Amino acid sequence: MATTTVTGVKKTTRARKTAVVSPEATPVAKPVSSSLKNLKTYEDSFTDLLRSINIAKEEFMALQREIAEVKESWTKEHRDHEMAVLERNQQEEIAQKREKETYNYETTLARKKAEDEFLEKEAKWERELAERKEEIVKEKQELEFLRKQVDGFEEEKEKAVKQAEASLQKELTDRFLTEKKLREQEVRSQQELLALKITNLTQENVRQAGEITTLKKALENATAQLKDVAVKVIESSSPQAKPSVATES
Repeated sequence: MATTTVTGVKKTTRARKTAVVSPEATPVAKPVSSSLKNLKTYEDSFTDLLRSINIAKEEFMALQREIAEVKESWTKEHRDHEMAVLERNQQEEIAQKREKETYNYETTLARKKAEDEFLEKEAKWERELAERKEEIVKEKQELEFLRKQVDGFEEEKEKAVKQAEASLQKELTDRFLTEKKLREQEVRSQQELLALKITNLTQENVRQAGEITTLKKALENATAQLKDVAVKVIESSSPQAKPSVATES
């Protein structure tokens, strides 16, 4: 029995035993039919060997095509992933920019509104104060008129006028300060709320950036593993990995 191995394909053929003739021996003519049979056996072995080589070649080419398809698929997936990450980063940047613009707009609008309300109330208080002063002046004039009529009530009337002026002035001042303090507290609360929103958005951006970094590392590891597998498959399927033909008698 003779065993023939070609690129991983094992073929077993029957070899016809022939007598070994010493060089010193007298040549003996071989029968024609025996030579033809040996030639046919060699032709069959060569045909089987060639078929095995062609099969191994087709398998190797199919493996190369499969590796190319896997590489192309991975390249497309990698490119799509990078595009998705880039698009998501752009969208996040646009969203943060819009959020910042919205914050600045709302802050400016709130400040402008507070200032307008304060100016409006201040103008109203000034009008009320002016009207009240006019009323006080009128009352003072009336008191002076009455004082002329009643000299005994001059001191009490003067005291009453001063008390009324002081009371009114204190009331208007207290009201003004109270309203101003309330508006400042409202504006401060709005600013703190908007600042908290920006802080939360910043933390979320940092978290997403860390997640993107982790995904990139995982993708690089997967790429390295895929390359190692492809190299091992090619090396294991290469004709140089095994003897081309091994024959045992």
